[in-house]
Amino acid sequence: MLARRMLSSYDVIESLNSLLRVELAAVATYQKALGVLRRKANSDGEHILRLASDHQRTVTALHGSVKARGGVPVSEAAPWEGSGVLALTGNGSSAKLGEREFVAALLASERRGLAEYEASLTSLDEDARELVEMELIPRQRKHVEALSAMLALLPA
Repeated sequence: MLARRMLSSYDVIESLNSLLRVELAAVATYQKALGVLRRKANSDGEHILRLASDHQRTVTALHGSVKARGGVPVSEAAPWEGSGVLALTGNGSSAKLGEREFVAALLASERRGLAEYEASLTSLDEDARELVEMELIPRQRKHVEALSAMLALLPA
């Protein structure tokens, strides 16, 4: 039987707030992406809206989890850094990425988010780990699958 190291409430709250920052960044990125898609009359807007809505639900779950532990949830984060999505959603540069590159950038960001969830498991208490394993990781995997399928349908 493996001995689990004792986690302080502070450590768990910090880990949850770190995940919350990731999700707040995702929400900010998807909001910008939706604005661009509306201007381009893109047919994938409904799928992207669903993913954005999922991220907002995750923000709510993480926010509640931090508060339940007596912590103060973080309230903002910049859109996903280091992703090609920012090239599309930045000031006046909406023509920089085509639809395929745009979806690929979202997919890469979702994959990084999934990796962060998986890496966080050792720094969470039992309840938080259950939330992440049973709800958040499966949701993130669905995002990766949905964007992968979307990408497969786009011309190269």
